[in-house]
Amino acid sequence: MKKKLTILCVSMLMLVVTRMNAQEVATTSTKAPVDSAARSKVILSAHVSTQGVGLDIKYAPTPVFGVRVGASVLPISGQSVYSIRQEPTDVDFDVDFANAHLLFDWHPFLKEKGLSPKVVVTAGAGYFWKREGNVVVSYRGTYKYGDILIPSEDLGQLTGNVEWHKVAPYLGFGFENVFPRNKFNLGFAVGTYYMGAPDATLVGTKFLSANTSNEAQLKKNMSYYRFLPVLQVNFNFGL
Repeated sequence: MKKKLTILCVSMLMLVVTRMNAQEVATTSTKAPVDSAARSKVILSAHVSTQGVGLDIKYAPTPVFGVRVGASVLPISGQSVYSIRQEPTDVDFDVDFANAHLLFDWHPFLKEKGLSPKVVVTAGAGYFWKREGNVVVSYRGTYKYGDILIPSEDLGQLTGNVEWHKVAPYLGFGFENVFPRNKFNLGFAVGTYYMGAPDATLVGTKFLSANTSNEAQLKKNMSYYRFLPVLQVNFNFGL
């Protein structure tokens, strides 16, 4: 009787283990990534980033490599008021960036576990047909120059312009699912364009025309702004 009870318990234990294994296999099968043949090879991607908003189309013939072409635009304008010698000063600024880019994606860790397979390294270049910033400074109050009082309408304006190179290389990395379960998914990217040292000009009118001599200092100050950092969110849709 005891031997029969032991055999019955072992049989029941084997049955439970078999059912658990079957459930685990089924769960793993359900969570298994889409195979290479079933994945989307053409992806339409809209992005929002520090380089602006834009649209890309990506072709990935293999899970490891892909190529992207697209464009981004970043128009920013506004006005601020500062106080100089206790008088309000208007500062109007206009920043305009627009680029077409060609980028190559590489997933170097597809065989790893965890988040590693989602890591993507990106290199390429952008062509910036718009790449400049303008600032116009206008003094509102009455400017005192020695014993002379100069009203704002006679003082003039000071205009600064900064323009970067047209072609800029890009390097960055991000996180992107190579085998998404759904047609829509999100991706993230961090990188930078190397824009080179910009050309800067400073032009004054009327009494402020003498400030043009500060143009060399403006060029020196702006020479450190050679990079356009990119922090980007991609909204991907598999075609």
